[in-house]
Amino acid sequence: MRLRLTAIVAAVLLFAGVTAVPPATANPSSGLQRLCLVNEHAPNLEHTVRVPSWMVDRLIEKTLSYRGPCAEYGDRAPLGAGEQVAYTQRVGSRPIAVGWRVDGDSLQGLPTDPPNAGLWCYDKNGDGTTDRMTECTGGYETKLDLSDRFTDAVHSQFSYVLNNWNPMGHMPPHVYDLPHFDVHFYLNDNAERLAIRPGPCPALVNCEDYKLGKDLPDDRYVAPDYADLDAVEPAMGNHLIDPTGPEFNGERFTHTFIYGSWDDEITFYEPMITHEWLAGVADGTQQSACYPMKLPDAWQQSGWFPTRYCIRDLDNRDELSVSMEGFVYRQAA
Repeated sequence: MRLRLTAIVAAVLLFAGVTAVPPATANPSSGLQRLCLVNEHAPNLEHTVRVPSWMVDRLIEKTLSYRGPCAEYGDRAPLGAGEQVAYTQRVGSRPIAVGWRVDGDSLQGLPTDPPNAGLWCYDKNGDGTTDRMTECTGGYETKLDLSDRFTDAVHSQFSYVLNNWNPMGHMPPHVYDLPHFDVHFYLNDNAERLAIRPGPCPALVNCEDYKLGKDLPDDRYVAPDYADLDAVEPAMGNHLIDPTGPEFNGERFTHTFIYGSWDDEITFYEPMITHEWLAGVADGTQQSACYPMKLPDAWQQSGWFPTRYCIRDLDNRDELSVSMEGFVYRQAA
């Protein structure tokens, strides 16, 4: 196998025109880095290799390769004029990334009117119809399961991604009312999520379910500054939000991180990113970057949990990614 991968690396280097001689500025002691080697002549063939650090940037520039071990892909679905996919990266049983990738066309052709798909509605005024503007919620949602290979190999509660496109944003007004994506990474199973019903209570949720959503985890399981702002939603759960964030303090909303809860438990992690910010990352006016999460004092379950979320442009592949990274193994308190 090693000889085969060596031959593959050599062939890709040859096709890409990357010299095997390090530049004079290269640090010979910088070691090897994992890279997913992808040749544009065979874009569906991905191979994890370890190459000298100085070679990584050159291969990414000349090929469709990307950093880290090759991804294991979960479900795919259309998004706008393009496609979205759930992906994971791991080394053995250690997770490197759990994420959501979209191609460059996905930011175009997104639905805008009506502001949601009409999946989660409640006839509040009892007129026999549901108004998509005032009696429906959830935007346009897509559930994407992670790869079975990842969930079988890694001791992690994360099992699927729920992406919600909100063309008019959502509550609270003048804070999150810009077009944006809610990228939820769920820990509880889909059946429990779907059992959260629409109804007449705040955020259009069933009143019995609203009470369960308001039943919060013990304080030690909730990150500092995160608060219940009455954002219990059908087919999602409660959204615990950080009111110290810049968007609550006079700055324009760009991206933020939310913890989700339901019936005493933390049930999802959610990077929330505006369309404007993602488009800026794609065209280079905003930088690819990772952002630290505020972390709780304790965890309810043992497993691997992230410490940061990342928003990246993979410009050699015409893709964007939103991922959770920096995983640390936590023991349940």
